[in-house]
Formats: sequence, structure tokens, C-alpha cells
Amino acid sequence: MRKLPVLLVLVLFFPNFCQAQDLYVSDYRELMLRTGPSQSNKIVAVLKTGDAVTLIREAEGDYSLVALPDGRQGYAASRYLTEQIPNTRQVQLLEDQVAKQNQALARLREENTLLQAAQEEIQQNEAEHTAQIQTLTLERNQLRRDASVSSFLAGAGVLIIGWLLGWTRLRLRRKSQRRPGLNFS
Repeated sequence: MRKLPVLLVLVLFFPNFCQAQDLYVSDYRELMLRTGPSQSNKIVAVLKTGDAVTLIREAEGDYSLVALPDGRQGYAASRYLTEQIPNTRQVQLLEDQVAKQNQALARLREENTLLQAAQEEIQQNEAEHTAQIQTLTLERNQLRRDASVSSFLAGAGVLIIGWLLGWTRLRLRRKSQRRPGLNFS
């Protein structure tokens, strides 16, 4: 609870403290980052066009206190800092994006080639399986016809054998009736 009033005071009296702003070194410059707000102070770093810095606060005169991405802080001339990304930086960012998209495109093309090869293999397997199904269907139909013929022949055979047995038995009976001593029944 004690931190809330302190935070409120900071927000009201030091709005720049609470709101970090990204700035960039403007086009075609080398900007010295110094330990203090004048050219007589020691140089901390040399900033090039497009380098990003975070505004901490605007200092007296024409200098601003900024922080580098690595955490170092220093003063830079405000007139050479801009909120807009410099053209050279934009071009670099766009080139980086294009390079990443080209890599993604190359990866997608490679995946597409692999998928097309897999599709061709699947289609070939499907054609082979279709041919096998047709062959098996023809064989099944032939076996059904053969089974029908076999069943018909077996039935006809049973019928003929039955008829022959009946006819033979009938003849034997007639013969036995003609000869009184033989009886086969």
C-alpha cells in the first residue's frame, strides 16, 4: 500500500519516467552517447543511423538521457533523435522480412514437393489396390460360378445315383419275382 502513493506521485510529476519512448538515430549520422549533457563529457558509445535507443528523460539544453538495448545509459543530442524509423533501418527491416519469407517459401516448396511425391505414391498404391480388387472380384465370381456348377453336378449326380439304385433295385425285384428261390428284400 505504501508503494501506491509513490507510484502516483511519479506518474503525475514525471510522466516521461513512466512512459519510455523508442527513438532512433536519424539518417546519415554518427551520434556520440556521452556521460553528461555536453560535448565536453566522455563518450560512452558511438551510435549509427538507425540504432534504437529508449528515451529516459529530456535533459537540460539540447540533450536527452537515453538507454541502449544493452542497458548502458548516456546523453545524446536531441536534434539527431527521431521517433520515426529511419529509411535505412526500414529498408534493413524489410530486407530481413523478405529473407525470412524467402526461407519460409523455400521450406514450403520443399514440403510441397514431398507432399506431391507422397500423393503420387498414394495414387500408385490406390491404382494397384484397385487392380487387385478387380482381380479378386473376378476370381470370386469365377469361384461362385464353379461352386454353382459343382453344386448342380453334385445334385445331378445324387439324383442319377438315386435313380440308378432305384432302377437297379426294381430290376432285381422283378428278377426275383420271376425266380422263386431268390429273395433280395
